[in-house]
Amino acid sequence: MKNVVFDLGGVVVDWSPERLMEEYTGDRAMPVSLFERGFFRKFWPDYDRGTIDQVNIVREMSVFSGRPYAECWDFVEFIKHSLRDIPQTQCLIKELAGKGYRLFCLSNMSLEFYDYLKEREVFRYFEGQIISAHEKLIKPEKEIYRILIDRFQAYPEDTLFIDDLKENVDAARQLGFHTVHFADKEKGYREINKILCSEF
Repeated sequence: MKNVVFDLGGVVVDWSPERLMEEYTGDRAMPVSLFERGFFRKFWPDYDRGTIDQVNIVREMSVFSGRPYAECWDFVEFIKHSLRDIPQTQCLIKELAGKGYRLFCLSNMSLEFYDYLKEREVFRYFEGQIISAHEKLIKPEKEIYRILIDRFQAYPEDTLFIDDLKENVDAARQLGFHTVHFADKEKGYREINKILCSEF
């Protein structure tokens, strides 16, 4: 194995709707309603694709929820600032870089969220970064994986792809990538260790 590709949310940074709702200091009825009524399934993919920006996703949220624009803006900012580094993944990335693996990230993420995260230390270990909003494509669309292959010569037979969503893992596997479904962190780390035959 020569290359390791990391998703960001749920793998490199913690993304937890449950924690989000527990920690939100505003009216919790709003995020609960947004999740239950499917706002994120309906509108967030366009935000990740880069076809709408933060101003417009907030506007959609305000119309959808009937809440003031300012309240919705604050909630989106809260989501952005809730993306905390996952320490064990940070250590793994540093160790793999030290062992000579080529490291990449391939993530569904808006421009604003990526701009907020990209100055963190972990990003300097990535040789390349494929962000959906830049490419106007989102996983599990096959074209975004092919960009990774073509742009960085990260050929599937030599590449481990790690993602917390099954549909994204399945799409990568169909293209020939080695994969780890990172839904359970401890199990995910064990599988990565097994595939790469390294200790961390």
